[in-house]
Amino acid sequence: MGLASSPLYDVKAGPPALRVSNIVGFFVDYAAIVISVGSIVAIFLALMAEVIVRYFTSAGLGWPNEVPNLLFPWLVMGGIVLGAQRGTHIAAEAIRGFLSTEHLRKLLMLLHVVVAVAFAYLAYLSLQVIAITKAQVFPMTGLGQAWAYSALLFGFGGIALASLVNTVRVAFAQDPQSLNQSDPEHAP
Repeated sequence: MGLASSPLYDVKAGPPALRVSNIVGFFVDYAAIVISVGSIVAIFLALMAEVIVRYFTSAGLGWPNEVPNLLFPWLVMGGIVLGAQRGTHIAAEAIRGFLSTEHLRKLLMLLHVVVAVAFAYLAYLSLQVIAITKAQVFPMTGLGQAWAYSALLFGFGGIALASLVNTVRVAFAQDPQSLNQSDPEHAP
């Protein structure tokens, strides 16, 4: 089942809050994909350029060695946000089977709100880390280390936003147990 065909991204039906939530979720999902794929491709190309130049000239470019330091945090946070958005992180499922639909809905909504608040606070704290690291620069590229630490803001903010999106989805889901089910080919 493709992403666009998923009922989580159906923006044509349902209450306005759910439609808005699904649109926000769609953009969070694709932003995380673009950041993750873009990071891995840029790291690969930079390191490949370093290898090629080193092979033909016996000297390195220098700057490609800093690219993983700049982009690997973005790659990791993109994957984490994507997992949070799609509900594919490791989860304890034992209690779900013992709860009624309404009790499960309330529990999941509470958990998503707690996660949203906690990660919104961490996103706020990451602004202080970014401010502290502004003065520190990578020697070859001249880019500030704040660039790498900005991945924290994206990651924590993205998780908070994904949790709010999932709170709305749980609130309007006919059966909250059915949300974020893995594809049959990935099921154990």
